[in-house]
Amino acid sequence: MSNFDKKIEQELAAQAYQLDKLMREEQGLGPMIRSGFNGGLRPLMIIAYLLAILLAAAIVFCGYQFLTVPSAEQSYWGVWLLLAFQAQMGTKIWIWLEMNRASTMREIKRLELAVAQLTSTNN
Repeated sequence: MSNFDKKIEQELAAQAYQLDKLMREEQGLGPMIRSGFNGGLRPLMIIAYLLAILLAAAIVFCGYQFLTVPSAEQSYWGVWLLLAFQAQMGTKIWIWLEMNRASTMREIKRLELAVAQLTSTNN
């Protein structure tokens, strides 16, 4: 095995080690949720989480009202229950999309760094 082959093998082993390290760091839901708060939309994420909590309380309240009021008023509370549920679903979908965007941007930046390191070592 030539010196060049050994160098390639060592470089691949180092990259595999770094990749394994990154994979261990990002496993789980906790780091993914925290990543949504690291971007420029942090204040909006906080507002979205607060809105999701308020909407959950509204769902519980409207559901309780729906089940306890006379049948003449059930349609009123049923509509509010559905509206609160839809609003919470939209809020949660936006939160998940923002977390996915932050994760994708982090991966793109890692790729940019890897390409920059590869081009600097080749020159």
